[in-house]
Amino acid sequence: MKQLKTIFDFEFGNYAKRKSFLILTIGLMLIVAVVLSWPRISELFAKEQISGTGGDTAAERVQIALIDESGGQSDAALYFNAVPALGKYRFVSLNISVSEAEKKVESGEYNSAIVLTGPLVYTRIARNIPMNDSFAYTFENALLTRYRQQRLAAYGVSEADADTILNAFVTGTVKMTSEGKDQMQNFFYTYILIFLLYFAIIVYGQMVASSVATEKSSRAMELLITSANPKSLMFGKVLGASLAGMLQLVLVLGTAYLFYNLNAPYYTDSAIVQSIFAMPISMLLYTLLFFILGFLLYAFLYASLASLVSRMEELSTIVLPVTFLFVIAFMVVMFSMSGGKVDSPLMVLCSFIPFTSPMAMFTRIAMGEVVAWQITASIAILIISTIGVGILAAKIYRLGVLLYGTPPKPNQILRMLKADKAQLR
Repeated sequence: MKQLKTIFDFEFGNYAKRKSFLILTIGLMLIVAVVLSWPRISELFAKEQISGTGGDTAAERVQIALIDESGGQSDAALYFNAVPALGKYRFVSLNISVSEAEKKVESGEYNSAIVLTGPLVYTRIARNIPMNDSFAYTFENALLTRYRQQRLAAYGVSEADADTILNAFVTGTVKMTSEGKDQMQNFFYTYILIFLLYFAIIVYGQMVASSVATEKSSRAMELLITSANPKSLMFGKVLGASLAGMLQLVLVLGTAYLFYNLNAPYYTDSAIVQSIFAMPISMLLYTLLFFILGFLLYAFLYASLASLVSRMEELSTIVLPVTFLFVIAFMVVMFSMSGGKVDSPLMVLCSFIPFTSPMAMFTRIAMGEVVAWQITASIAILIISTIGVGILAAKIYRLGVLLYGTPPKPNQILRMLKADKAQLR
């Protein structure tokens, strides 16, 4: 136990003092802090901009040329400029041809041009359309509302009555049962936590494997095992990396929680952000549980396989099956989440397979319908499997640390384990 503690302390300190670890942790914390503080930062810049221009921001609005060939009786530009949803755009009526409008857009005089050829028909002339462009949706809604107002006016409906009719909205509330779950509300924090688990296992699992392979390729392992038990070496490395990963996770999530609360008034209208930080305490506990067990399971595999290689160049090849298995599990969960099929037969099956259950069962708990006995059974299987894999990995590690040459094949590893068991008897 003393050897294990010594190796654990050394490995954890080794991870925590690495420049790469510190830079990554601080970088992630800064990114989270800036992202969650961005509304406040944007507001400060907006205030400075307004104070510098005397409050006149009309010139800063996106300029859009409007050519009305629909025969409308009212000034379309005046109407669209009065629509609140189009407030960032400024429509300018022009009596020019389409080719002239194209030239003005191409020269940069206008961001784009709208040619109305009918009450509900238009052509947009643009040079570039960004991926997150929402203009078309907003403009088409405004165009449709204008058309309906004109048609209602033609039937003798007053403008005030037309506005009342067109601006009517439905108010509905959803009351969930005590065991019910809103998949859309829980989707975002589930996605983030699953991705963090994926990131931690891939990064720290590879770090554990690289550490073992480096010590063996440099023959430092031969010196280490003369003063420490191979089992203590492996468990110390894995547990040290596990604590480092947990520390990084806690720091990043803690930063997110802190800066969300500092900027909470800016997110009163953001249902997505609120849903992320409204995560129940029980889900945080499940996060820690599945994170620890899932990480240990894969870290044991990475460490044991890394002990079988003699050169760093062979490491990526021998750990590829484990990485591939984990990536498949990640993709199955992501596709199931995206399709809203978290309780599909495949996901139910994956919930009880230890290599996939850390993500699959966690996702079902967060977004699906899962009974208590299934959660208990999944966690029990995962705990037993993690212990079993740890014991098996320790045996492979003990045999592999002094094994040089071409990495053995699975059947050769089995024969070695059987022979070692016979010798112990």
